[in-house]
Amino acid sequence: MRNTAAERLFDDLIERCYACVLDSSAWYALLQRLLSASGRQSVGLLFWDQRQGGPRVGSISMFSPATIQAYNEHFHAFDPSRQFMLGRKPGDWYHDVEELGEERMRRDPFYAEFRQLEGLQRISCLKLYETDRAGAYLSLLALTGAAAPRKEHQQLLVRMAPHLERAGRLSQHIHELELDVARRDLLLDRHDSPIWLVDADGRVRYANHAAERWLGSSHCPLCLREGRLLGRDQPARLAALIRIAAGPAPARAGWLQAAQPSAYELLITPFSAENTALPEAGRRLALVVSPRRVFHSALLADLFHLTHAECRVAGQLAGGATPEQCALALGVTIHTVRTQLRALFRKTGTERQAELVVLLSRLGAC
Repeated sequence: MRNTAAERLFDDLIERCYACVLDSSAWYALLQRLLSASGRQSVGLLFWDQRQGGPRVGSISMFSPATIQAYNEHFHAFDPSRQFMLGRKPGDWYHDVEELGEERMRRDPFYAEFRQLEGLQRISCLKLYETDRAGAYLSLLALTGAAAPRKEHQQLLVRMAPHLERAGRLSQHIHELELDVARRDLLLDRHDSPIWLVDADGRVRYANHAAERWLGSSHCPLCLREGRLLGRDQPARLAALIRIAAGPAPARAGWLQAAQPSAYELLITPFSAENTALPEAGRRLALVVSPRRVFHSALLADLFHLTHAECRVAGQLAGGATPEQCALALGVTIHTVRTQLRALFRKTGTERQAELVVLLSRLGAC
């Protein structure tokens, strides 16, 4: 019958195992439970960054702080289990007593020194996953003075191996997806232009920070109503362009311009959710962008070692001002502006004002 203490323990471990896929904090509770169930006394997760050249104990472990520091700084370099784990497939347990052998363990300096620090008797290690950049390992330690793990302990580890490997692999995959989304959000949120991702009805699926700030301002010509992006002065025109861009093929891009006093421009382009992690995968969407050309004075100063005064002149020129208009706007003489203009030519490697303005314009889109 399955309703035995051993089967209930196994079921509990399986439940805890897959809880780790979506909740990284659940690993600690799983390891604690696995520790007592496997006849071991200490446990931890190790991560192998290929750039570092060796495993390191991660933040999820029951090792003492002194042990973690000693291993990460010193012992990892001559841990004999490394040679057995590198080519090993995920989900295959390594037991040092069986593969390294007790005789070699007695002579190995790793065991002699690490035993004094942690009381190490034997190690069992399971590769959870491995990518071209990193890998993760579950390491169970039996400590000096404790009874050796029994046959049923080893059998439990064999049964748990595929589940631990799968949970580790899925957990890493989800973590990579989360990092990918975070990186994309960071790039979009650093963009100066307001950007919305909408469906054919104008319902917003995503908006970057610039879009949220613009919508929150009193002068924004757009608004959100029941989750839909609407134009205040040209609602029908914007809705039609979105339907064309996000509708069935042939989808087409559109351009919406408004005259004074609102004076804004919107670019509406088709966006396919095919082959993306979006829940709308397979649906047609549209990107609505309000193009902004922002003058990045800090970037120019860093690139060309411009002074504050030279950056001010560059900003005026990028906005279409003549040298005379620069002088008037900045409250300086035309001679001062021309001196700074010559410095701009020299530092940027340009020769004419038109060439300089083109360069500033291109960098302004960065």
